[in-house]
Amino acid sequence: MQTVNVGLIGLGTVGQGVFKHLERNGRLLSERIGHRIRVTRVLARSRTKKRGISIAAPLWAKTWQEIVADDSIQIVVELMGGTTEARKLVSQALKGGKIVVTANKALLAEHGEELFALARKHNTAIYFEASVAGGIPIIKALNEGLVANRILSLHGIVNGTCNYILSEMTRTG
Repeated sequence: MQTVNVGLIGLGTVGQGVFKHLERNGRLLSERIGHRIRVTRVLARSRTKKRGISIAAPLWAKTWQEIVADDSIQIVVELMGGTTEARKLVSQALKGGKIVVTANKALLAEHGEELFALARKHNTAIYFEASVAGGIPIIKALNEGLVANRILSLHGIVNGTCNYILSEMTRTG
């Protein structure tokens, strides 16, 4: 069974959850997808912050550039948030032919078109299911399960962030 190496950038609530999930359910995931998923590098703003996970010292990277430049890493998971550094990191990863996974709504809203074009140009992919509809697996269903359908639009409040924004827009005019 082939091993797929992952660089995880961002260890907030979501990043910790991803790390825990991969550690706890790695065997089951491997059986289902036919590949062993292994987090080989991690990066967070602080190494000393108390977290509910234990990360071995050799896994820690000093910069995101170190992770993106690592030829042994096939997948970069961007969970750092923001748009400036995240855009640079995702762009570099895609240019390097790496698969990118992100939950960064702001990044996709501001730079999605550019990043998707980069992914196409470098024959790789950017996966963003976690940034849509509170993680409801709708993107894969639309892209694969409903490929023969012509869907023109979707309407609705699909997560708490949208609900908050719409409520604030209504409240403040």
